[in-house]
Amino acid sequence: MIRTAAVLALVSFVLAQPPQAPPALSGYDRGASITMLKHVKADLKNNYYDKAFRGMDVDAAFDEAEKNLKAATSVNAAVAIIAELLMRLNDSHTTFIPPDRKTQVDYGWFASMVGDEPYVTSVTKGSDAEKKGLAPGDRILAWNRYEVTRQNLWQVNYLYRFVRPQQMQRVIVRKPDGTERPYDIESKVEVRQRMDMDDLFNLLVQSLSVTDNRELTVGDTFVWRYTSFLDPDEVDRVMKKAKKSKNLVLDLRGNGGGNVEALQKLVSQVFDRDIEIAVEKTRKGDKAMTAKGRKDAFTGPLTVLVDSGSASASEMFARVVQLEKRGAVIGDRTAGAVMTARLFPHTVGIDSIAFFATSITIGDVRMSDGGSLEHVGLRPDELALPTAADLASRRDPVLAKALTALGGEITAEHAGRLYR
Repeated sequence: MIRTAAVLALVSFVLAQPPQAPPALSGYDRGASITMLKHVKADLKNNYYDKAFRGMDVDAAFDEAEKNLKAATSVNAAVAIIAELLMRLNDSHTTFIPPDRKTQVDYGWFASMVGDEPYVTSVTKGSDAEKKGLAPGDRILAWNRYEVTRQNLWQVNYLYRFVRPQQMQRVIVRKPDGTERPYDIESKVEVRQRMDMDDLFNLLVQSLSVTDNRELTVGDTFVWRYTSFLDPDEVDRVMKKAKKSKNLVLDLRGNGGGNVEALQKLVSQVFDRDIEIAVEKTRKGDKAMTAKGRKDAFTGPLTVLVDSGSASASEMFARVVQLEKRGAVIGDRTAGAVMTARLFPHTVGIDSIAFFATSITIGDVRMSDGGSLEHVGLRPDELALPTAADLASRRDPVLAKALTALGGEITAEHAGRLYR
């Protein structure tokens, strides 16, 4: 089992070999890699919230990495060397976002943790994954020869999306009926033009969620599936609709977070008094993160749904609801990825410009009770998990439980059809 970020990065590149030889590292690419390494080092040393860098000897680590880059034989290996450096910190918000590849891969399936077990939770219609029989509800036993855990799934997704896109992946699963099956899943590969920095940022945003926002009314309850805290104006727009209903369910399952302003807006919309959300601890000192109460805030019954994909701002919102005893939080333990970070964009090259970036944690977040959610996550007031059979049949017992608790009458089958 792979447990640490550094080991995960190194071993995955050895075991998860693509079917074709990786691009050779030219002299130009080697020079560009060393230039990127220097930018990454500067971003980290100048901005990381912890001046001790969690005990990491930054100068020694980057000197070793430069030596390794001079000996690297492929573009993939060079990118891996740089990415692994930041992953040593085991910090959910500190990562290297490398220049895009000339080809884009779409895997056609997505994995999530349900409790402490990894499952296939969505499969794209028409994808090779669907054609070969991979399906929601399949319990993942092995993914490119190693075991996926709650601790390393975010690293696996980061590596395969940003660092080393795979043209084919081997997945061994246990079906809901107990049978075990291996699958060699081909990715959809598309050639694309070079991305600019806006494209790179959009790719990062898209990685936060695999679902779309949805708004619907079920009896006296307004349900909002909110998938990323990215647009503060959207919060005001949707909450204006929500206030017409007696009850509110905020479905933050799979919500990977976003910006602080959107978080503050949502907190303000459900409290008629000022709220201290958290304290951000930075190099420059402590900074309170607050939300102003609104006279027209929604004050009716509130239920928040979370799961293992709920991260960062979504975890913070749910914890505020718990601490202030504002409503019920139902679902699974959250991701435990709660820090504040800033994106530092860069370019490299002369004739051909490539865009890359770093995401650097600039603040440690402590909730109003002094506690940290990083690597811990939030435990819901009521644990509610879908079974493998629920996932396979697209039933939603968690949403059904929330709606029933608010006075509705709905089955898991019906709840599962509400977002379709």
